[in-house]
Amino acid sequence: MSKKLMRTCAFIFGILLCCGGAFGQVTTGTILGSVRDPSGAAVAGAKVTITDLAKGTTTDYQTDASGDYNSPFLIPGTYTVSVEKEGFKRAVSDNVVLDVDQKARVDITLQVGQVSQTLEVTAAAPLVRSESAELGEVVAQRQVEDLPLNGRNFAQLVDLVPGVTSGQPGENLSGSSSFNPRAASDFNALGSQANTNAWLVDGIDDNEWTFNTVMVQPSVESIAEFKVLTGTFSAEFGRGAGVVSVSTRSGSNDYHGEAFDYLRNSYMDARNYFNPSPQRQPEYRRNQFGGAVGGRIIKDKLFFFADYYGQRSLKGIVNLNSVPTAAERTGDFSNYRNLSGQLITVYNPYTTAAVNGQTVRTPFAGNVIPAQYLNQV
Repeated sequence: MSKKLMRTCAFIFGILLCCGGAFGQVTTGTILGSVRDPSGAAVAGAKVTITDLAKGTTTDYQTDASGDYNSPFLIPGTYTVSVEKEGFKRAVSDNVVLDVDQKARVDITLQVGQVSQTLEVTAAAPLVRSESAELGEVVAQRQVEDLPLNGRNFAQLVDLVPGVTSGQPGENLSGSSSFNPRAASDFNALGSQANTNAWLVDGIDDNEWTFNTVMVQPSVESIAEFKVLTGTFSAEFGRGAGVVSVSTRSGSNDYHGEAFDYLRNSYMDARNYFNPSPQRQPEYRRNQFGGAVGGRIIKDKLFFFADYYGQRSLKGIVNLNSVPTAAERTGDFSNYRNLSGQLITVYNPYTTAAVNGQTVRTPFAGNVIPAQYLNQV
């Protein structure tokens, strides 16, 4: 292999390492804790095994001289933490739920005995999180899938988080402008401006730079969960008054699949106020469809997940406008009437005068504006 090719490969490998680090910092989680004996002394050199229950994959660590262990870059999911040390019973903490960007503490106290003996440990979440000072909440996969979403826009669920309010309706960030025809993705975190938020998908910046809204909207089926940070979050996020970090789904040892089709059309809609019968109802059809599938390629080692999301829309818009008739273009308003059929009087503005404290004007004869008062423009 030439030196030039080796340098190129090393450069690409370095980039991949940096990207992997960035991914791990914002979308994965960490399980950490300490191992103690019955007297409270640190147990150094204990074997700590972290097992992903969905995938069956395991990672081994050893406690340091202080009895601490740290398992970073874990995909959100449910884990088992087991600890072994000669002279102590094997301790197991089951069903440790790890959320996106969470630092879950699992402290274990070993009991004297044989390694062949197993001690089940019930770990409760600490009331105070000392590992980080961030403020935020996780919106889980079940909430994403089960809660009603108009247009299947996951960004609407950020309102579930305390301290978050919806952005101003009808403006650019809300997707109501022709300059920003995307789905709404604006919110105010603890009173901050909606255009100062940051959106991340698997650690990748997902901000559209004109209005600072979501650029690529993940489908609901592809989202495992997402976390909304509203204050004092870690420096690796870089910016944002509010940060939404989305973690996408991955495969497991079990095969799962789903398909969906959501249809809206004008036959099920109420008639527009400005489109009275018997005028034709304007067409409106929106069809959102797709599916997802995931499973294993090699058990406990290699997995896959794929999804597809499509949308087809047809929307007719009703507009009500008034244009002058041929007679009105020549100044003839003799048949200019309101909805009740009453004649609308047209006055000569040049006759305006104040009489006994009241403003009076003279109507045009026959409700016709004379030609000398008309301008060609």
